[in-house]
Amino acid sequence: MEKRAVSTEHLYGRLVRRILERSGREGVGTLKELGEWLRSQEWSIATLRLYRMALLWYFVDVGGQGTREEVGAILGMEGAVRKKRRGGPGKRRKSEKGWEPVVGWLHQRPGGRDVALWMEAAMRAGYRPGEWWEIRLEPEYRRLWIPTAKVKRDASGLHPAQGNRLRGVGIEDEAGRVWRYLDFASEADWQVVEAAMLLRDRLVGEGRSSLEVLASYAQWLRRAWDAVHGTVRPRMTLYSARHVFAGRMKKAGVDRRTLAAAMGQISTKSAKVYGRALHAGTVRPGVVVPILLVETVRSPRSIRRPGVDGEGVMLPDSPA
Repeated sequence: MEKRAVSTEHLYGRLVRRILERSGREGVGTLKELGEWLRSQEWSIATLRLYRMALLWYFVDVGGQGTREEVGAILGMEGAVRKKRRGGPGKRRKSEKGWEPVVGWLHQRPGGRDVALWMEAAMRAGYRPGEWWEIRLEPEYRRLWIPTAKVKRDASGLHPAQGNRLRGVGIEDEAGRVWRYLDFASEADWQVVEAAMLLRDRLVGEGRSSLEVLASYAQWLRRAWDAVHGTVRPRMTLYSARHVFAGRMKKAGVDRRTLAAAMGQISTKSAKVYGRALHAGTVRPGVVVPILLVETVRSPRSIRRPGVDGEGVMLPDSPA
């Protein structure tokens, strides 16, 4: 059975309960009827895929009712009525359109300034919200080391070096964590990123947790967006900063493979869905796109790798 994060299982559990309760009210009683009912609904494509994953987890991984192929064939998704929805409250904005008045609103409130700083730094570095808490700096190189959050192991649970790394381009340390790094050409950009890391260090010293801080930032951002833009949707979320990063990279002409590596993805297809180059806005004077020097696992050079004590560790040259 493929191991999933506890948060993912909780999400799947809520979705399955919702699906079964709703379909049950309409007289659905068997797996075959459930598949027919699913195909008759007007789901968005994203919702349809998510419901399918949740149901496969419930019937196969939890219930042991056959293989994923068998249950998937019974449920079926082909022929379903797919409704492509416009951006709604649950969607995130994928460009920086509308950001400047929001950041102005945040700067007028002491509690919002940290949120604005976090967003500005994430727009320049493209890290996931969950990666920010463990980022390390090498100021002498203007280098940012980012631990890649999404690194899967294969079904057997082997160490990534022994199994299949499905996500997470970068350099693996002795503990099995995968890191990527960005070098910044602009001192102005680096100062923003460095300030966000100092903010993180202060919060850690106060005993705050990553989940607590990010939840608070997300609330501040929703409040700021609604105060400035009212009911305009989709909103900007913390994850929108990652889309802005990708959009700026695309606008600057960065190739898809380099972008995927900079964002901690091994698949160039994943990078395709991030950002909107046509809507990324004009790169303002003084905002310089960072030069990305991201090494892949397959061909690392002699570079510095973050050590436990914060000091870099030299990696030897590896054959191509």
